[in-house]
Amino acid sequence: MISSEEKVEFLRKLVEIYSPTGREEEAVKFIVESFESFGVDAYVDEVGNAIAVREGKGPRILLAGHVDTVPGVIPVRIEDGVLWGRGSVDAKGPLATFFFATLESNANIIFAGLVDEEGFSKGAKNLDVPRPDYIIIGEPSGVDGVTIGYKGSLTAKFVESVEKVHGSLGVDAAERLINRWLEIKSFFGEGFNALSGRIVEFHAYERDFDFYGEMVINLRTPPGYNPPKGWNILDFVPAYQVDRMSPLVRAFVRGIRRNGMRPRLKKKTGTADMNILGPRFGVDAVAYGPGDSRLDHAPHERISLSEYLLAIEVLVDVIEELKGAGERAAEESGEMEAGKALSG
Repeated sequence: MISSEEKVEFLRKLVEIYSPTGREEEAVKFIVESFESFGVDAYVDEVGNAIAVREGKGPRILLAGHVDTVPGVIPVRIEDGVLWGRGSVDAKGPLATFFFATLESNANIIFAGLVDEEGFSKGAKNLDVPRPDYIIIGEPSGVDGVTIGYKGSLTAKFVESVEKVHGSLGVDAAERLINRWLEIKSFFGEGFNALSGRIVEFHAYERDFDFYGEMVINLRTPPGYNPPKGWNILDFVPAYQVDRMSPLVRAFVRGIRRNGMRPRLKKKTGTADMNILGPRFGVDAVAYGPGDSRLDHAPHERISLSEYLLAIEVLVDVIEELKGAGERAAEESGEMEAGKALSG
């Protein structure tokens, strides 16, 4: 049995390793070596993901969290049962939860510590593992919550050029881009089923006889959204949501209740690797992990250690239920096949 002290120490060490997008190697190595120290086969794949495999009974479950964080150093410290540090919530707390759930579950699990989630999800898009039956993504949902939907994300670039005229005589390239943005923004709304977004980059400059302007925007898109034709789209990941009656969702609802809490089903206005991996493998996916998502990317990012430890228990409980359901289904299928053979 792995002690609570060991679980806290692992998380502390993982958070201490500074791993912004593009600099995940040291953290990935730490995860792989930690698995190996527990006798679990692990390796680094071609794009830099940390992969570990445990063969067991029941359906194959992919536990996929991300190793990278946004930039910004937050001194790591533990005070009053709270761990402070960049990535403690988004998303090394959930990733450490997955690490110990993998070790403590006698189930059929693939662990994936993905790179580049805060970038363009190179780790998820290039993940090469056997097709799972269920996917659980490591993102902060709160110990009593499970995320069943994320908005999509669209990044597009607009460029304008206008022949130079005196400022009093016409609209320049920058103004055209501003008008384009205001037109797009007029379609915004509130909530999961509405469009929202922001300007990511904006440049205006002069060259020879022309005014130039460049604008990059990111839109959070609702289910069913299709990008307008003619846009220069740099990246687009559609929205994703799973049926709340999915066996995976129901396993989480029961697991949270068994641990003395009232479950909350969430739909988030952000985007996660769930949007990529669920459709890619064609199986149900949810996101789960300890932490308050309002602290994502914040300068005071921190996580409750008691919540982190409880999340491990909840996740192990969920995995065991999925394993048990899979074993029962296999037994029933075997009995049906045997019955057909006898009747034939």
